Amino acid sequence: MNLRTKVLLFGGIVGALLGVGAAYLYLREATVDVTEEGAEKLPAVQPGDALKVSLGVLTAIRGIVGLGRSGL
Repeated sequence: MNLRTKVLLFGGIVGALLGVGAAYLYLREATVDVTEEGAEKLPAVQPGDALKVSLGVLTAIRGIVGLGRSGL
């Protein structure tokens, strides 16, 4: 297995674990409503909150990309 494959595999595993962890934390904090039919429903995410999270993720990705640059 070459280095590129190892790095991509490691990144995929770490990303999946972080995603599952984030989903767990979200479900732990969110209020789950139950409809009259008995179906569970999560509250709607506000656009401003989604934008904040997206910008935070992009900032983190930019920082990771910066790790690969030498001389910083």
